[in-house]
Amino acid sequence: MCDVAYGMKLKIPSDMIYLRPVRAFMRELAENMGFCHDRANDIGLVVDEVFANAIEHGSAETESWVIIQCLPTDEMMEIIVSDTGRGQEPSTRWISAWADAIKKKTVSGTERGHGLLLAHNLTDEMSMESNPTGGIDVHLMIYKEEQKIAQR
Repeated sequence: MCDVAYGMKLKIPSDMIYLRPVRAFMRELAENMGFCHDRANDIGLVVDEVFANAIEHGSAETESWVIIQCLPTDEMMEIIVSDTGRGQEPSTRWISAWADAIKKKTVSGTERGHGLLLAHNLTDEMSMESNPTGGIDVHLMIYKEEQKIAQR
């Protein structure tokens, strides 16, 4: 794997008003990095879903922050979305919800609860872990399509 060419860190207020600009920014960044149009759209959608979860489930109030870090290489993009936690419920609850989602235990026929499954299905690797603030770090790895095909 190549060394990280550059990295970025965004500190965004925990407010749904930022969903659309974050999605557009991440999609544009991916296209500028050489991801094909479809993979860039996937990246925008995945970050949108994880960012929305961080706001809704991982932030105590709109005065808290969500951190999005991006560590790209020539072959892939690693994205880490971190929230600060709600302070009242353990972060392990959301890690458990993610484990259920990837086992496809989400309830079909409902409008909610599919964002983590969608994110898992559109990324090459996804993991969640508790962070020191009481929140969750969601790690996403997305390979450029030509790299993904070469690894099969």
